[in-house]
Amino acid sequence: MSKILPNQVYAGIFEILKNQRLYYHSAVGAHYCHLTEEGKEAVVKWVELMAPGMHQLEKEELDARAKKMMWDELKK
Repeated sequence: MSKILPNQVYAGIFEILKNQRLYYHSAVGAHYCHLTEEGKEAVVKWVELMAPGMHQLEKEELDARAKKMMWDELKK
C-alpha cells in the first residue's frame, strides 16, 4: 500500500486538473490558471477521501521505523 497511495493521490488530483470544468488552464501563464469553485470542492473531497489512508500509512511507517530502531539497539 505504501507505494500505491502516493500515486493514487497524485493521479486523483491530476484527473481533476485535466477536467476543464474543474480547472482552468491558460497557455498565457500560470497566473491565469486556477481551480473553478467546483474544482476546489472536488480537491477537498478527494483529500478528505484519501486522508484516512494517508494518516494510516504514516502511522504504519512510523511504527516500522520505531520497531527497527528498537531491534537495532537490542542487537548491539
